[in-house]
Amino acid sequence: MKAIKYTIILIILVAQIENSSLANNNNILIPKIGDTSSRFMSISQENKLGDIIYSQILGSFRLINDPLITGYIQMLGNRLLMSDYNSSIKYRFLVANHYSINAFATPGGVIVINSGLITKANTEAELASVIAHEIAHVKSRHLSRMHEESSEVNITTALTVIATVIAGMYDTSTLGKAIVTGQNIKASKQISFRREHEKEADRLAINILARANISPYAMSDFFKTLAKENNNNEGLEFLRSHPVTKNRIVETQNLAAQYKGNFTNDSFTYQFISARVSMQNLDTKIFIDNYKFNPNDTIKFPSKIINDYAYGLALTKEKKYKKSIIVLSSLLELLKSKDQLYTIRNYINIALSEAYLNNNNHEKAIDILQNLNNIYPTDSSILYYLSDAYIKKGNYKKVLKLLIPYIIEHRDHRLVIKVSEAAYKLKEVSLGHEYRGDYLKITGKLNSAIKFYRLALKYNMKGTTIDKRVLSKIKEIEKLQESKEIL
Repeated sequence: MKAIKYTIILIILVAQIENSSLANNNNILIPKIGDTSSRFMSISQENKLGDIIYSQILGSFRLINDPLITGYIQMLGNRLLMSDYNSSIKYRFLVANHYSINAFATPGGVIVINSGLITKANTEAELASVIAHEIAHVKSRHLSRMHEESSEVNITTALTVIATVIAGMYDTSTLGKAIVTGQNIKASKQISFRREHEKEADRLAINILARANISPYAMSDFFKTLAKENNNNEGLEFLRSHPVTKNRIVETQNLAAQYKGNFTNDSFTYQFISARVSMQNLDTKIFIDNYKFNPNDTIKFPSKIINDYAYGLALTKEKKYKKSIIVLSSLLELLKSKDQLYTIRNYINIALSEAYLNNNNHEKAIDILQNLNNIYPTDSSILYYLSDAYIKKGNYKKVLKLLIPYIIEHRDHRLVIKVSEAAYKLKEVSLGHEYRGDYLKITGKLNSAIKFYRLALKYNMKGTTIDKRVLSKIKEIEKLQESKEIL
């Protein structure tokens, strides 16, 4: 059950397809990237392609970069993958800031979930069912055949894949347009996964859910959610035109009935993340005006804490920092005796630190985040918010000390750019340029990365060791660019 009581207007978009396809087939309208054949792409090639696609999506899509949101989606994805821990595919999960209810996967295990899907799913299990379905397509190698004429894997291949997805699933004026126009790549038409692929993905996804101890009925539940949305506002032409969806509800229910167990269906964590995602497009002024905050009500009805959390976030968004601090602090008081809800306390603590930071109370924000960092020293979201607090307070050396050891192993682009920012503030110009180059490389802007690496060499005053390190990074990019030049 959704605990958030405010209204979010959702426009439901489905994959855009030629009218003749709509009239003549009952396939699921997702752009076809390939089929089960591996004749044209090995696992190693698929992983290489996935790396390139991932960097291009990071640099070109309108993504939600909030580390709490992306960290949760990665965690949920990893939970689903636990039953396939020997997989040779490296899965990565991203969240697109797009209102439509949609998701897609690419070769190499890059899975993108729309923010509209997160807010529309009623439960964590419903969201997990969609992610499991996308994992199933990758696992079954439905995406592996890219070019029948050539098995070459390069930047152009990756951009073609992304352009095809964008043209099929999004309005290119709102998401990822640079990939389509900047690279002059045109997807002439969109075709759908074959029906047998969808059935296979449904079967595998339900098995993945059950093995992750998540309700296998979640997939049919989510189909019902979509059907209800269609009945309420006639927003889903797809569901009206394709009775196969009703059949899929029955089929997935029958598949789910084969699994027995005490499965989970929802979590406070998902509901909190859904509330946080909703802040992206919510009219927070109207929400604040209509919301009644009463801590005594939350004691009687614990699920109201999700609404209260959303209220605190909305207050911060509207720059009502002092009131936000009061609300979020009261929620922490309510949770003092709830040891099992430590994750929820972490979310509220981070929201409270954001309110303090925006209210220029840097010390209190740092104190909250440093305490969290002491408990969770490798949590990237805490590292992100703590480094941001240090930068705003002017403690740039602490940022370098905090982040550099971590990002040597974990190339998180959000933390890499924080190191660059702190280095520039310290007048460590060469280091700032080098990490700016690292950020651009991670996000697929390879030529720009080389420019900053060359600047790092120009301003380096600390010896040949750094020169060698930077030169090796340039050579790595040049090797990647050998087959195809990009803008």
